[in-house]
Amino acid sequence: MSDVVPFAGANAVETRKAATEARVELARQQVEVERRQAEMKVEMERQRSEMEAAFRKQMAELNATMAPLKEQLARLTEVMWSVDLYLGRDETLQLIRDGEPAPADTPIHLRQRVLVMAEESLVLMGKKSTGMDHNDIPEFVNWLLEDDANLNRILPEQKGVVVLIPTKVVTSSGNIFEDAYKRAANEQSYWLIRNGEKVYLLTVDPELRIFDRVLPRRTEFVEVFDKGLFGFGRRFGEPVVPGSDEWLELEKKADAKRRHYMRVLLVLQGIMDRTPAWHPLPEGGASFLRLEDQDEGKIVLVQDGDDALQLTDGRESFSAYQRRLNALLRPGMRVIGDWRTEEFRDLRGEGWNRRSYHPRLRPDTIDSVPESNTPHLIEGRRDGGFVIRFKRSDKVWKRNVPVPDKPGYVYRGLSDAEPSVRASCLVMPSDSWVLPLDLVTVADLNYYLNSRDNRSKSFLTMVPTIQAALEVKAAEAATEAPFRDLIARLIMAEGAGIDEAPAIVDELVHWWKVANTWARPLNGEPKHEAKAATQIVAEYKLRQSHAGDDSVERMIAAGRTVPGAVAVARDKAGKWHVYAASPEAHDPNVFLDITPIRKDGTLGTTESERVLQKRTASALFVAWQADEWKTWHFGVNAKHYLTAPERQAVVDSLRDSVEGTPIIVTEYHDPREPAVRTMAIYAWRNGRPSEAEARATSGLGSSGWGAKSDDGLLAVKMVRIEKDAAGVATIPTTSRDSHHYEAWEHFSPSYDRYVTVIGGTRRGGLPYWPDDAVRYSDARPRLAWVDQVMFDEVMDYSARCATVAEEELKAARATAALAHRYVTATWALIDARQQAAAHVRFVEDFGTDAEDLWPAHLKSLNLKKPLKNDAVDDLVRSALDHDDALVGQTLQQLADTRHEHGLAEERWTPTKVDVGDYGDIVVPALDEPEGDMGTPKK
Repeated sequence: MSDVVPFAGANAVETRKAATEARVELARQQVEVERRQAEMKVEMERQRSEMEAAFRKQMAELNATMAPLKEQLARLTEVMWSVDLYLGRDETLQLIRDGEPAPADTPIHLRQRVLVMAEESLVLMGKKSTGMDHNDIPEFVNWLLEDDANLNRILPEQKGVVVLIPTKVVTSSGNIFEDAYKRAANEQSYWLIRNGEKVYLLTVDPELRIFDRVLPRRTEFVEVFDKGLFGFGRRFGEPVVPGSDEWLELEKKADAKRRHYMRVLLVLQGIMDRTPAWHPLPEGGASFLRLEDQDEGKIVLVQDGDDALQLTDGRESFSAYQRRLNALLRPGMRVIGDWRTEEFRDLRGEGWNRRSYHPRLRPDTIDSVPESNTPHLIEGRRDGGFVIRFKRSDKVWKRNVPVPDKPGYVYRGLSDAEPSVRASCLVMPSDSWVLPLDLVTVADLNYYLNSRDNRSKSFLTMVPTIQAALEVKAAEAATEAPFRDLIARLIMAEGAGIDEAPAIVDELVHWWKVANTWARPLNGEPKHEAKAATQIVAEYKLRQSHAGDDSVERMIAAGRTVPGAVAVARDKAGKWHVYAASPEAHDPNVFLDITPIRKDGTLGTTESERVLQKRTASALFVAWQADEWKTWHFGVNAKHYLTAPERQAVVDSLRDSVEGTPIIVTEYHDPREPAVRTMAIYAWRNGRPSEAEARATSGLGSSGWGAKSDDGLLAVKMVRIEKDAAGVATIPTTSRDSHHYEAWEHFSPSYDRYVTVIGGTRRGGLPYWPDDAVRYSDARPRLAWVDQVMFDEVMDYSARCATVAEEELKAARATAALAHRYVTATWALIDARQQAAAHVRFVEDFGTDAEDLWPAHLKSLNLKKPLKNDAVDDLVRSALDHDDALVGQTLQQLADTRHEHGLAEERWTPTKVDVGDYGDIVVPALDEPEGDMGTPKK
């Protein structure tokens, strides 16, 4: 810069020339430095890439060397663990009862199913709601050995082994570390080994986790130990020596599941070989690893955990049994439950969603809950459930509370006192913590307590309640002993055997109580006892009268000829009926057609669409039933449901009240809110759908279809159906339109039968949920009435609209593609002019000899768009939409034309597009077309 002539007020041209030359020189130096930087960056990047490649290569070589070492190390570790299992390194074998062993030829039984201590030792369940856990193992052992019946329940064979875990109940204290520890402890396996009077308890390495099955299924057993499968060429049935090369090779080829089973067998074989647990052994010994010993009966695999081989007794699970009986609850019956369960407590919510009240309790802010495992009488109905009342355990604030031991004195201020009014709790039929005390039987409860196959996941938490129910039943039976003895003598006089009489009496007394809603013992009320005795003996005689002939079979055969039959039963009066689902019924499992069956097997006159009350249903002697009978809705409020004639009357009224030609009527009813029932009718406003011009609407129910659009084709009316005091279904004088029902396709857009895919988007559907569509848990509108001809025309119109929409979409895409090309070409001209202007300034600043600096200078300018981004796009799209001239037109001409269109169409406030200094830019012609994008939209 020393050569620059300082500006001293004169010779400005020379000064600017010198400054320009200096600026150009410095700019060249800067460009050169930037070039060298770029070259160095490329070179350094190349060197880095080469170094990374070399590093990856070396790492790959090291990994290739290390991989087999790691595999061998892991394999040896696994082998050592397997051998340690055989050697019993981390096991404990404790003799918990001594005595005489079983004879040598006694087969050793391996029980396949893993048992749960908490479920098997049900006598321990009363002490806490979650049952026993790992802390209660000593107590479980004491229970096991105190009675041979307990031991035989767990392991009935004289020689054998069964695996148990403490519990399957997951601990959820809120402390994740404590829960993890308890979970691991509760998953620890305990192997119960029996040999005659000797009983051992074995624990193995905790890493050997066993959950559902101890050993593989029979087919899996063969796959694991038939060495012919692996081509070893050994004789079938020859045992594999634990730890041998052959064993290791077999284990290596087996998958993880089979390796697990092999390790289980290693433990068992180790006990056989190292300990006297099963001694004396048969001649020649025995091996768990030899199929020949299974075939000879030395080893017996009890496949009680092989689901494919299990034959169930056909009885429903406990949860299904519980739900079915809870559905028959009614006021006057008793319930027994455990209101300490998490399910009941969680109704308040959790965390931020936790309520300050309990939705089932009244008052809803109290901390008291009904006493658990104690009978409670159902005193009423509310909100689809049943009301029980109980004494509160909390205090309330009152004035003038009497002072203890001081008659006539009271506390003037607020004092805590015993509540004078009982609290109430709402019980729902779906509650998993409640049992219907008057509907369950002793035989059923004992069956589920002793059945391993019919227990649900929540069964454990219900065991204390089941046991409490059995205790109540036993206490009532003891109180009723004189009455039951009387009934026993009466039915024995009618031919009942002395041994079968107690069971018959128990069943008949249960039947009578359910039929008469009798929720207390039959003792001390002679009038009622005499009535009960008369009816019970009559029922016994009636049952006996059918036992010696084929009348019951005749009644069943006659009843099952009725279409839709769900049950054949005898009522309290001894009359037989067939109950069939009403074919015209809209609501499932509510209405029954009841037909009498005469003694000769002929059918009487049918009473259609009847609702069967719970009391009547409970008192029936059901000789045959379909699966639907177990889930039937007995005792519903008839005011909440419509018979076929009532529904038809409502539909006819709707058809007369709607504008246009009726198409379809839909009906919505949610059993969870039985008092609410709505219907919606859809009608075509003008003409017929077959005559309407198809439109490319955005969806059936929006413009072109919607009830609220000015030119909408549909009229939609939604009403809530009510029944008056006389039970007649009526439509309120005022109805309301619903945006929810406005869209024709709103409720079934995924129902493929009436759906069209337009441009990758599903379009179409129905205003109701078809019966053959995939079911969801929530209630949805269903079809109540349809004019099939009109419906078909509407769906044809929908298909025509879809075709038009597809064509317009294709044309719109072609137009968009064409417009994009014109806009791109036009912007190229605008950018060229903007850069030309910038280049003029560059020459002024740098001179004509600095063109080598122009690219870097242009990049540094970071030129902005001289017009709004959508300005050219708006002009081009307007010209294409209106079929105006485009090529050769200036931007100003296009802006004027667009403005004129806006004034003529009056669709928006006309504002010209500002084209600035670029109004003379001419839209260029395109060189070549770009593929077939369809015909542009005109």
